[in-house]
Amino acid sequence: MIMPSHKVFGALFRMFLYHWEYPISFIAIPCFFYGILATIFTKTFIKQTITKQILLTLLIISLTILLSSPFGGILWHYYDMKAGYFPSNWIFKMIKNGFVQGFKIGWLIILLSFPYNILGAIACYFLTKKGSKLLT
Repeated sequence: MIMPSHKVFGALFRMFLYHWEYPISFIAIPCFFYGILATIFTKTFIKQTITKQILLTLLIISLTILLSSPFGGILWHYYDMKAGYFPSNWIFKMIKNGFVQGFKIGWLIILLSFPYNILGAIACYFLTKKGSKLLT
């Protein structure tokens, strides 16, 4: 209801929009990494002041983007091959090109996904706060 034209992610000019076509698979990657990182930082998070909790949430989000971007790039390359053809040695090419391009533009796609990245950061803070209370 809050997404105009149901577009969650930003996009670069002339980019194939597989992340618009298959959003759940691209959303699942950062959710996976955020869950792991938030769990690792649970004991530290709960002991901090609100300001430090917000900063720790931003750190977790930054690490999530860093870890998720290459896997998002791999997934994008998989969908790209699926739409066209699978070259010889496709797994190596998908991993190599996906990691490189994920690091190069993954963070930019997230930055272009305004205002959903801000809403996501706010949701992450409250999810981490609730999860920390449940786990301690």
